[in-house]
Amino acid sequence: MPCKESKRRKRVRSGAALLFAAGLLAGCASEPPDLAPANAQVPWTVPAHSPPVQSAAAPGPAIDPEKHYELAELIDLAERLSPKTRIAWERARQAAFAVGIVESEYLPQLSAQAIGGFQRTPLPIPTNLIRQGYFTTDTREMVPSLTVQWLLFDFGRRANAERAAREKSFVANVAFNGEHERLVFSVSRDYFALVAAADKLMAAERALSTAQVDLDAVSARRSHGLATVVDLAQAQRQVARAQFDQTRAQGNRNKALATLIATIGLPPLTHIAVADTAAQVLPADTGGSLEQYLATALADRPDILAGMGKVSTALADLELARAAYRPTIALDAKVYENIGALSTQESSYYSVVKPGSALFLHFDWPLLDGGLRKQQMNIAHSELNAAQESLQETRDAAGKEVADAYIALETGLAENKAAQTLTEAARTSHEGVLESYNHGLAAYNSLVDSENALVQAETDLSDSRSNVFSAAAALAFATGHAESRPARRPIE
Repeated sequence: MPCKESKRRKRVRSGAALLFAAGLLAGCASEPPDLAPANAQVPWTVPAHSPPVQSAAAPGPAIDPEKHYELAELIDLAERLSPKTRIAWERARQAAFAVGIVESEYLPQLSAQAIGGFQRTPLPIPTNLIRQGYFTTDTREMVPSLTVQWLLFDFGRRANAERAAREKSFVANVAFNGEHERLVFSVSRDYFALVAAADKLMAAERALSTAQVDLDAVSARRSHGLATVVDLAQAQRQVARAQFDQTRAQGNRNKALATLIATIGLPPLTHIAVADTAAQVLPADTGGSLEQYLATALADRPDILAGMGKVSTALADLELARAAYRPTIALDAKVYENIGALSTQESSYYSVVKPGSALFLHFDWPLLDGGLRKQQMNIAHSELNAAQESLQETRDAAGKEVADAYIALETGLAENKAAQTLTEAARTSHEGVLESYNHGLAAYNSLVDSENALVQAETDLSDSRSNVFSAAAALAFATGHAESRPARRPIE
């Protein structure tokens, strides 16, 4: 008996030691880790041992410094380099995988399981059988099994979940297309902005040349005593002003090129030559009525298609919430092997190695859930209403964008025709005034006025030409056809 008491005390002490050790470990784990910043006043210091982020992106395409890249080639470069399109592509792939996840729920699920271990269990017994009033059993057991679970009927759960997943995949796909269209439009917009800046630089250079010609004429007349000092000073001022405008135009052109390079996704120091639009012929008209463009936008714009997909997704989610009120019927089957041994009161072990099996038809119908399903229905109704309102908002915004771009294109075409006429008239007028001034038949103020008028007319002409191309790109983007462009050419 003393020996048994000693063993019991050792077990109690061992158990207490384990509990004490577990308490120490829990206390250590509960200490806040030294990961957050020490306080709110001092910025966090990045640890020196932090590994650098390794980029897995492949090197970009080589740029030929001798080549003049056209718009289609610049768009091709951007589509190769843009991380946004790759992100949208991954999102579309994830949505497609989600459809496969839902489809897998129609098939039976097979799993291999195993449980094993040792258990000592004290059990009560009358004291007239055993004086101490309990006995102990030791069990050693290993039960490997194969389990099959198959949901047979769910009354719309999986069907609506699959429908919602397919609609989300559709939304992700059109969002991918939309990202491409935004990229095409962004590159086109910045390309035409660069062309406009280059045209303004050329206009500024022509203005400087014109101002220099006028200064030469005044200087010649001054040398013969036919022009005043004031006329010469004004001519010199015109040249200085033209030089200032040329410098500013050069800076604007450089900034426009840097913006285009960034939009394409090239490094900031990339040297790339861009072809201008001088050889491109402006469209004769808008190519259709505003009503036709509006109808095209409502049918083809990616954001509208995505909005329609979101409404369909919300409808499927609503039906899925309704299906939660219905029962489910599933089949559960299991085959296993019972490998076990039992000992009572430290007797010899009795062993068993026998197979077993089980087959159940599982019927589940939640009746009371504290309002959970009702709230899920309310959320689904709210999501549907929000999706419908968002779709209407997108349609309204699309209509305004199409109308604005159409009016801008229509106005730009009219302005370009007027600017051509104005430029021709201003050039003829300046040539005539300059000739008259050289013969002493016109005052210098008339020469300055004709020079300024010519500079302004040439600037307006370049602006109107760029505005036409920009408005055409904006209209294509607003109608959902920004991807319509010349065929891609290989980058050499």
